[in-house]
Amino acid sequence: MKHLPIYVLFVITALLVVLNRYTSLYISDYRVHFLVLFLAVATFVVVIGHRFGKLKTTKSIAIVFVVVGIACFLKAYLSWGGDWKTQTILYENIANSSKTINYQLRGDRFSFGYKKRVVEVNKLLPTFEWTTNADTLSIDKTQWKKVNKEINEMEINKFHE
Repeated sequence: MKHLPIYVLFVITALLVVLNRYTSLYISDYRVHFLVLFLAVATFVVVIGHRFGKLKTTKSIAIVFVVVGIACFLKAYLSWGGDWKTQTILYENIANSSKTINYQLRGDRFSFGYKKRVVEVNKLLPTFEWTTNADTLSIDKTQWKKVNKEINEMEINKFHE
């Protein structure tokens, strides 16, 4: 099958988009999130085009990628709510240092303030995290150590590059 890589790429990126939207998986870098969304939509259009016997030339596929790229950029620009940014690492898991409890803020797009949350973050990959709400009042002190480490923007930017 000549188009198998496109089909596989579609399945992987579509699965990541669905998991990011409907589960606790969080893509923490907006560039990776945009790329995954773009590839999911573009490969979907190409797969549908192949199924209906269209998009046979490289030029037509390139045009699809450009149009989908513009559409995804507009969607991201008009609906992006901002990324959650860790302000303070409150607790660190004693057994697994990639699990932390963080205090995070996100800019509210159309008001002058921030949304706040306290979450348990399990880093799966550098830009993929599994986040769940955390209750710091009922924390097990034998599994977590209090660190209260302030994070500044420079440290966050170094982590994502």
